[in-house]
Amino acid sequence: MVLKFSSDIVIVGAGTSGCVAATRLVGAGFKVILIDAGPDFGHSDQGNWPNEITNEKFMGEDTSFDWGYTAQLGLKEKRYLRGKVFGGSSAINASGINWGLKSDYDRWSEYGIEGWQFNDLLPYFHKVENLQDLENADAERGTNGQIRVTRQNPDQEYFKDFEKSCKKLDLDYIDASGPESAQGYGYVTRNVSDGIRQNPAQSYLDEIRLNKNFTILDMSEVININWHDNRATGLEITRKGELINIKSSQIILCAGAVGSPILLQRSGIGPRYILDKLGFNANNSKVLNGVGENLQDHFGIRYSFKASPYALKNIQWDKGGSIRIRLKQFQEDTGHNLTFSSALSPFASNGKTTASKFFHSIVWLVQPKSKGNIFINSKDNSLNPTINFNFGSSHDEDIKSILYGLEWSREFVQSSPINKWISNMHIPSDHCNAAELMNWIQNNLSFYYHMVGTCRMGAQNDPQSVVNDQGLVNGFDNLYIFDASVMPKIPRGMLNLTVFAIAEKMSSMLIQSIG
Repeated sequence: MVLKFSSDIVIVGAGTSGCVAATRLVGAGFKVILIDAGPDFGHSDQGNWPNEITNEKFMGEDTSFDWGYTAQLGLKEKRYLRGKVFGGSSAINASGINWGLKSDYDRWSEYGIEGWQFNDLLPYFHKVENLQDLENADAERGTNGQIRVTRQNPDQEYFKDFEKSCKKLDLDYIDASGPESAQGYGYVTRNVSDGIRQNPAQSYLDEIRLNKNFTILDMSEVININWHDNRATGLEITRKGELINIKSSQIILCAGAVGSPILLQRSGIGPRYILDKLGFNANNSKVLNGVGENLQDHFGIRYSFKASPYALKNIQWDKGGSIRIRLKQFQEDTGHNLTFSSALSPFASNGKTTASKFFHSIVWLVQPKSKGNIFINSKDNSLNPTINFNFGSSHDEDIKSILYGLEWSREFVQSSPINKWISNMHIPSDHCNAAELMNWIQNNLSFYYHMVGTCRMGAQNDPQSVVNDQGLVNGFDNLYIFDASVMPKIPRGMLNLTVFAIAEKMSSMLIQSIG
């Protein structure tokens, strides 16, 4: 027996963008169905959300709410975390709230789209962010939005000495999470309040959960988008072993930079070479060459410095803390292209206390030139897609930039007074030369799990664009994408805040156009 549902709007994916879109569209009076393959744990007041989602000390590597994807990076195939739960990846991430730089968003206009420069997005950033600590914050930061944001201000001697070493290099104290383009150092902001991760499935959906126009279908996988000519007519999904057909006037994909392109491909919408491989012909397919292309992320390297005897005696490891430097490799650049972070943490990613006493460090490349792709190998939705970032193969300068950041940080920790806290580089060895470091980097590259761009916005005559500047899929009248996949170019910052703003803006535009 096939069950049937109908609605004004159906949204696929209950991550950040899906939760925002559902909340705004239900609030505008539309009948909405929100679908996700992961579980929903209800209103936050019910206390049913698991500790690994609410507790800030849990981060993705040990989550049980993961899609199980892998991706090619450097010389290895590695796990690529994506949250399979209401709240999406924002429910399992490190909770960082960063803005991209103003110039990052202004450059989106180069792709032939209007209304997406920084000043256009600013009101939507403000709808989201509620920053609690305004000291030294960039003037553009939001203070009345829906997501509570706090700043780490660790009160330990180590961080004071870190600051002194920065000042000796003429690095100024900045808002290291804000949109201004200064090089310098500062403390990060996070969507954490009283140790609790701010999950959009709670902070947004809680206000509409009891609304009669809102239906949640969790543990539901979308098999196919049904469409004819220029209209998407509905979805086929499976839930608890049952097949369900959903008819809807408008369909919004919020499945993320993996889920949205592979759902389009599985439905016969994508590059010709993919459609041919899957057995689609001209009568049941629609060619959009950009679907799954333009794949971008932030990449970096994780390493550690061993604590000195002085550090072992004088650091309160249980308090943790993190500080970040925005670093320009080329001084003529607008803004930084690297970040260096140093963290004290007695916690593993599963929240358990560890005995290790190391300064955990990360160098991230936040403006990579490398671009990859994602494609499916079968219409069978149980098979994972192939994800390849092409990192370091198409642009060797990306690897060289990470090497520059690693060598810079190694010299930095030898400067006074930060050097009294450091014994030596633990991983990799202090004695590695440049060639050995390069080889080590290629074998130990890390993702930032900030995938974007696989259904990017662009002008109608752009052969690689997938959606227009309102999120409408090219060639359709009622099929939209509101998630991270629409970004033409990756901003320099953790992406969750930008995804919030995109979903707020696109929801507002849709309400105006169909309301």
